[in-house]
Amino acid sequence: MSTVSIAPLKLQRSGRTLPVAQLLLLFAGLGFILVVGLTVESPFLLNLAAYTCGFALFALSVNIILGGVGEVPLGHCMFFGIGAYAPAIAMNNAGLPYELGIAMGMVVAAVAALLIGWLTLRLTGAYFSIVSWGLSGVAMVTVHNLDFAGGALGLFGFSRLAIGPFDFSTPRTYFLATALILLLVLVILAHVRSSRFGRALESIRQGRHLAQSLGINVFRERLKALVLSAPIAALAGSLCLPFSQIVTPEIMSVLRTVDALLAVLIGGTGLLYGPVIGSVIFTVAPQFLNFDANVKVLVFSLLIIFVMMVAPGGLHQIFKALLTRLSRSKAGQP
Repeated sequence: MSTVSIAPLKLQRSGRTLPVAQLLLLFAGLGFILVVGLTVESPFLLNLAAYTCGFALFALSVNIILGGVGEVPLGHCMFFGIGAYAPAIAMNNAGLPYELGIAMGMVVAAVAALLIGWLTLRLTGAYFSIVSWGLSGVAMVTVHNLDFAGGALGLFGFSRLAIGPFDFSTPRTYFLATALILLLVLVILAHVRSSRFGRALESIRQGRHLAQSLGINVFRERLKALVLSAPIAALAGSLCLPFSQIVTPEIMSVLRTVDALLAVLIGGTGLLYGPVIGSVIFTVAPQFLNFDANVKVLVFSLLIIFVMMVAPGGLHQIFKALLTRLSRSKAGQP
C-alpha cells in the first residue's frame, strides 16, 4: 500500500528541481546536436546518427508501455511498420508528399492502437504479449498480400524524402531534423511523465490492483498510454525510411520490437533518456566493431544478461555507482 501511494508524492516533491534538470539536459542535447551536425563531414556517420535518432524514437515508444505500464509490447513493430508504409504508399501510389504520409501514418497508428488496445488491454502479462505478437504477425502477412503495398518485394524508389524545404537526401539535414524531432519528443514525454497521467501510470506499474483501489481507471490509463506510444512508433518508422530506402513486410517482424526492447533494457526503463542511450549502443557499436548479424545477437545477449544481473535498472546504474564510490573516496569515506 505504501509503495503505491508514496511514488506520486516523490514526484510532487521533486517538482521544483526537475524543470531545472530538464532544461540543462535540453540545452546539453541541443548543443550536442549542433556540434555533431555542423562538424561531422562523413555522410555515412550522419546517416547512421539520423537512423539512431529514429530508432531511439521507437525505443521510447516501447518504453511507454514497458517502463510506464509494465507490459512487454511484442507487437509494437506493427505501429513502426504502419509509419514506414504510410509515406511509402502515399508517395508511390498517390503522389502525395512525404510529410503528409508521415502525418497519415501517425493518425492510422493512433486509431489502430485505440482499436487494438480496446480489445487486448484487459489482458496482462504474458497473455497481452502473446496476443500483441500474434497481431503483428497478422499485420505482416496482410501487408505481404497487398498489391498496393508492393507485396513481398515491398516499396522503394521514392521520389523526394523531404519535410518542406528540408531534403532528407542530404545527410546533414536528415540528421539535424531527426535529432531535433527526437529532442522535441523527449520534452513532450518529460512533461507527460510529470503530469497527473504520468503519475497514474507509475502507480499502475507498481501495483495495478492497488492503483484501481485508489480510484484510478486502470484500463483507460493503459489505453491512453498505448494511443500515446503508437504515433511515436509510427513517426520512428517514417524517419527511418530515408536510411533504409525500402520498406518490406519484414519491417513488422517481432525481431524489430525485440531490438527496441534490448535497447530499452540496456539504457534503463526508469530513465526518460535511457532508451536513447541504449539505442546509441545498439545501433552505433556494431557498425564500428564490424559485427555480423550472428555476432551482434551473441554480444547483445551476453550484455543484456550482464545488465540484468548487475544493474537491472540499466547501464546508468553502474556509472552512478562508480560516481558515488569516487565521491566517497575523495571525501575519505569507506
